Amino acid sequence: MGIRISGMASGMDTEKIVKDLMKTQREPLNRLTRQKYVNEWKRDAYRDLNTVLADLQTSINSIRYAANFSKKIATSENDAIVSAKATGSPKSSSYAIEVTQLAKAEMPAAVALSIDPSITSSGQEIGSAFKFTIEGTTINVAADDTIDKVIQSINGAGIGVEAQYVDNKLVIKSAANASSGAILGDNKFSVQVVAGSGDGSKLGMTTTPIDSSERTAGQSAIVKINGVTQTVTSNTVKYDGMEFTIKQTNQNNPILVSTRADEDATFNSIKGFIDKYNAAIEVINKKISEPKYKGYKPLLDEEKEALGEKTAEKMDGMAKSGILLRDPILTSALNEMRRSISTKLSGTGVNASFDTLSEIGIGGAPAGKNAYLENGKLYIDETKLRDAITNNGDDVIKLFTNFSSSTDKTVKYNESGIADRLFNNLSKAIKDVTKEAGSATSVYDDSYLSREITRNDEDIAVWEDRLKVIEDRYYKQFAAMESAMSKAQSQGQWFANMLGQQ
Repeated sequence: MGIRISGMASGMDTEKIVKDLMKTQREPLNRLTRQKYVNEWKRDAYRDLNTVLADLQTSINSIRYAANFSKKIATSENDAIVSAKATGSPKSSSYAIEVTQLAKAEMPAAVALSIDPSITSSGQEIGSAFKFTIEGTTINVAADDTIDKVIQSINGAGIGVEAQYVDNKLVIKSAANASSGAILGDNKFSVQVVAGSGDGSKLGMTTTPIDSSERTAGQSAIVKINGVTQTVTSNTVKYDGMEFTIKQTNQNNPILVSTRADEDATFNSIKGFIDKYNAAIEVINKKISEPKYKGYKPLLDEEKEALGEKTAEKMDGMAKSGILLRDPILTSALNEMRRSISTKLSGTGVNASFDTLSEIGIGGAPAGKNAYLENGKLYIDETKLRDAITNNGDDVIKLFTNFSSSTDKTVKYNESGIADRLFNNLSKAIKDVTKEAGSATSVYDDSYLSREITRNDEDIAVWEDRLKVIEDRYYKQFAAMESAMSKAQSQGQWFANMLGQQ
């Protein structure tokens, strides 16, 4: 846009006049912009709540299957001999353990050769050429070889030893042959420089044999568990979802390791779910009952600048409030969640005394004048819940995890555990919210609100182009008026000048 110089002839502030005229013309654009802000706020609010629903669903999934409740605690009669822990799902309730032999690690034959102080790293050249032997196998060393190169030569010779550079020493120890798996035949070995081949003192070698320490062979552990002999290479024995650590032998005097259900783990799993459930419905209830303040609209950029940051933030907050008031998607999701936990469990094998949450100590808010304000929040009677877990643990687990194979939807719903009902209802709620508002993690977003926002952007672009045309027209009209007035003023001045000459 070029520079506009207006009002030269008329003395009018045409800039202000055009700006005032454009305020009315811009109103449709302002409405579109505000509507876009509303759609963006609504989309973001939906997505935040979808995260809450997904978090709750993840928590529910951990108590959806009976296997997740099968944690056991192991207790040994004598931890000094055998300690134990359950790592999986043990099938037995007790294990008789007899340790015949403990495992011992092999102690390799080894020799440590002191490197000359002039060599300070394994990558430094040795500076002298010579040959040395390890149990008859000759290794050649060139003057420009490094310790790393010597180690590579030793390790690649296939003679049942391996070398390392440790604390400025060349350490050589017996090891399994890489190809055959066999360990050095003798229990010790010697290292010596080949006479007349050169000086090996830089690597701590001489023509006199340097003997290694003597190798001590290792041994496997031998353990009998419930009559089954186990031979393992360490003192940790894994068997039937258990891990036994053997510490002493007790041949002919077996000890007992017992397992029992981890009641604390079951209680904590249920309590963790209730906490997540309460947190989720509190957030959703708050959002769908948030007050809506009439008269407050999203602020435009120029309005925010005029009001100041704090005031603008407060007014936008008032405009955002109630954006999901009585939202049908979220209201339906809440109703289905409440139905999931309140419907009585039925089906074969279900104990009628433990077919609802209330019968295991989980119910609504305690009676009182403010109980209705809790909006479905669940409370736990810890004593009653722990008692139910201790005395009727299988029935408690079934209440959450029962599986129905029925093809009838109503029957399947009633026979399904609480966790499965909730999981499926949340899947539908998450799908409905995603269809309405999309997902922040999804690359492709074809949700209703995202399409609306795109449409808003397109309409805004059309109106901005239209307003530019209108504004240009106003300026051209004022420019034409100014030109006409300037011409009239010039003609008037000419007539005045002519009359003054007569």
